[in-house]
Amino acid sequence: MLASHLTTTQPKRWKRIGFGVFAVLFALFGFFFLQGATEALEPWVPSDCGGCDNETFVPDSYRWLAASHGALLAFLFGGCLIALLRKPYEKPMLLHVYAVGHLAFLAVLAITSPRMALQKAFVFVMFLLVLAILFAFYHRRSSAIKLEPADGYVRSLLVMSAVAALVLIPVAIHAGMQQMAETAEQFRWGEEAAMLLALLYAGFLASSRRAGSFALGAIVSVTYVYLGAAALAVPNHPGSWGIAGGIASIVFGLAFASLVLFHHRSR
Repeated sequence: MLASHLTTTQPKRWKRIGFGVFAVLFALFGFFFLQGATEALEPWVPSDCGGCDNETFVPDSYRWLAASHGALLAFLFGGCLIALLRKPYEKPMLLHVYAVGHLAFLAVLAITSPRMALQKAFVFVMFLLVLAILFAFYHRRSSAIKLEPADGYVRSLLVMSAVAALVLIPVAIHAGMQQMAETAEQFRWGEEAAMLLALLYAGFLASSRRAGSFALGAIVSVTYVYLGAAALAVPNHPGSWGIAGGIASIVFGLAFASLVLFHHRSR
């Protein structure tokens, strides 16, 4: 059973407090300093600079890619940190996903834009520092680094995750190729590729019978619904999944959520 995997030792008080404080700080950092929450609104509320020469912080052509930025930072990363605020040491899988998502971002950056990666070496330092701090305060570091074997998988969720991978892996590859051809000093396309890889990995883990699978399944479901709504808002922008893709993503997210809830209640 899931409960059998939970350690009986209790973390020290300073670790419990420290982890919670840094989880909140890093979530807020992603929401606002890294503009995860603000860019998540780009499909509906284009950013501007108070009417100065009709310029925008995010070019109009990047509004869908800004939604990908919001999906990664606000929904996936922020969602994992928020879910970890309650009984964090019982859900090492969420910290695992958070870490893998950051490493995927850095790997895609290094592969698709090596020159930019050198110029923005501070991003590597910043992300690795964030992970180092969280793992330093996490009581079950080894369980978050290497997940314990699952008690099984929910077949319906596993099938849905496989279908999503068949559809989205080519999209991620295309985004990576677009990033390689990018002439502007932007990592928008590469970030979309990293977001899709993190989302697919999170969906696969959410289909397992591990502690934290319900919270992770909820995060994955909401992310798909959000991306579908964003696609409907900017159907003709570069990279957008369009009307059909937006509707499909919303239906997929709602179906995934329904199955997650059903299997959670049936345990």
